[in-house]
Amino acid sequence: MSKKQTSIERVMSTSTGLKRTMSTNAAVMVGVGGTIGTGLFLSSGDVISTAGPGGAVVMYLIGGIIMWLMTTCLGELSAAMPVAGSLQAYATEFCGPAMGFTIGWVNWIGGAMTITAQIVASAIIMKDILPNTPTWLWIIIFAVVLFGVNILDAKLFGNISFWVSTLKIIMIIAFIIAGVAILGGAGEGGAIGMSNYTDHGGLFPAGLAGMGSVILTSFYAYAGTEVVASTAGELKDEKKIPKMINLTMIILVAATVISIAIVAAILPWEEASVMGSPFVYAFRHVGLNAAGLIVNIIVLTSALTSGNYFTYACARYLWSMAKFKQAPQICAKTSKRGVPVIALIISMAFAMIGIVSEFVAEDTVYLFIVWFIGGGNIFMYSVICICQYRFRKRYIAEGGKVEDLSFKVASYPLVPILGVAAFVLMLIVTIMDPGERLAMAVCAVCYITIFVISYIYSRKHKDAKAANLDV
Repeated sequence: MSKKQTSIERVMSTSTGLKRTMSTNAAVMVGVGGTIGTGLFLSSGDVISTAGPGGAVVMYLIGGIIMWLMTTCLGELSAAMPVAGSLQAYATEFCGPAMGFTIGWVNWIGGAMTITAQIVASAIIMKDILPNTPTWLWIIIFAVVLFGVNILDAKLFGNISFWVSTLKIIMIIAFIIAGVAILGGAGEGGAIGMSNYTDHGGLFPAGLAGMGSVILTSFYAYAGTEVVASTAGELKDEKKIPKMINLTMIILVAATVISIAIVAAILPWEEASVMGSPFVYAFRHVGLNAAGLIVNIIVLTSALTSGNYFTYACARYLWSMAKFKQAPQICAKTSKRGVPVIALIISMAFAMIGIVSEFVAEDTVYLFIVWFIGGGNIFMYSVICICQYRFRKRYIAEGGKVEDLSFKVASYPLVPILGVAAFVLMLIVTIMDPGERLAMAVCAVCYITIFVISYIYSRKHKDAKAANLDV
């Protein structure tokens, strides 16, 4: 009689194991550099202009704490079961095949919409640099560039991603140093001090209502943080996993909150907008236009390299799901170069949604996409917390010892429970805002439909497994 497999053995057998070759410093770089992007450099304009200076700082701090809850949960799972395509593998094992299928589609749709978000963000930045150019032109140009690069050789763009991540971190550090100098008197107009925190209505000019209405937008700055925990399974030294996760989150939250605090101190909150980076506006406000242009170029490069990554990843992800019988088989076809052309075309088709911004205000389109992605993240991150809760219970029931885990969630089961509660509360607060309510309704209809279809399909086709491919 064969021995019954444990949860860890089942997960490891259904996916490719990861090699432990990454250093702690490299993992921290991947986490911080990969997460910081337009969610901070562009979306923060909406957060500051809606919640005010103090409200923006508080909401980014709250968002960071909530992300820490999820990241530690995923860190325990990744350290115990270091596999490629981890999110689907965990959802399949601890929440059922239908949930594994659903998480796969949530991941793909969220990624495809992120392509759109990055293209629209790039168009907004270009229109800020060249005000007289039409938005639709830049959207088409950037969509064609991303499609062309991925049809030919995605590495052409991908090779500069590391250096762009480095530039982003350098820019944050430089901005903080320059910002402190500006507050002390550098630039035009003399010392600003903390006057923008006391004037113009004070710290919280819009009150709790204003802060609540930007909870999803501020949270978007941390989207992608799951990469931090996912790299836990690739560290050379397992004992350094807690240090890596905690150090990455501390640096990420500190860099975000401090930079937002300085932007809000330099730029009056009424002048902030999602129609341009508040980091750029802050430099322009004190007469440093050249510095603002440099920031715009870095943010533009960041948006395009991020868009390229998601274009590459989404095409392979859809191809993978087709190979595992979770998507139409036509999506599994590849070109002579090995490029999944049909999957790439379908993924890039989402980018054309951005053309709507020619008929509807660009900021409205961009924020709707951010909210839609945020709704998917609330769902996916809640599932991660539930998976960790069930994993620990099952691990102990199967004879495992908690002290043998290389990374352990502190205060179990409080952390995963608080994580789910925080995401539920975030959803409730979000749907109270009329603008975000529509995005959440579309999101709910989309993902509930996918789950129902996945549930029916998984019961009829028990041979179809969740596609566990890391792209």
